[in-house]
Amino acid sequence: MGRRILITGARRGIGAAIAVGLARPGHKLWLHHLAAAEEAESVARLCRDLGAEATLLDADLADPGAVRDLADRAGAVDVLVNNAAKASNVDFAELPLPEWQQTFAVNVTAPMLLAQALSAGMAERGWGRIVNVVSPTVRMGGPSGPAYVSSKAALIGLTRSLARALGPAGITVNALSPGAIRTEGEAELAGGRDVEAHAPLLATQALPRALVPEDLVATVRLLVSEGSGALTGQVLEVGGGLVFR
Repeated sequence: MGRRILITGARRGIGAAIAVGLARPGHKLWLHHLAAAEEAESVARLCRDLGAEATLLDADLADPGAVRDLADRAGAVDVLVNNAAKASNVDFAELPLPEWQQTFAVNVTAPMLLAQALSAGMAERGWGRIVNVVSPTVRMGGPSGPAYVSSKAALIGLTRSLARALGPAGITVNALSPGAIRTEGEAELAGGRDVEAHAPLLATQALPRALVPEDLVATVRLLVSEGSGALTGQVLEVGGGLVFR
């Protein structure tokens, strides 16, 4: 059965890997990006090569109006993957309020608004899957800045609350915690020093190898599958044993 899937932050990294991993004949994918149509189109082509339909949707997730418009353009969606995030490594003592507010707008408010808008249709059809991408930094207290860590903690809380609220309608809501995945965005944020930043994390993983976005695909497939209807309100750590729950 073909499913209609919206993935935010799908132009590269984890979002791109999830998009390609979920692409198959009969599926319709909406790939969200922000002013990066060329990169997103390359991901869309890979999805189409696998037999899926793929459409690009541009939106600034820091703007609530743009988020609602994104939901309207996507229309009826069966699977929502809230992957897009604003990274913030600003130290607490130097953290300006606008940085805090924008991080929460993208990382918490946008997923809430998308779930709010799209879950109504899921409820009418009696089936839906929502996956929120969070972070093990919530358990570690770092190494990211307080705005990012706090926003991801809030997203875990939202995940559990929505699992309760939407469960009666046949909608599952889970969180995926990727661990120390090397992505292009992370490298940019670290000024190319992401390998150095990951070294101490790799030393503490149960599986001592570098992780890539494709390591997450099998878990996402499980979370959005027909057979995962009894799995909800959970945070799945897929980080090579970086942290244990």
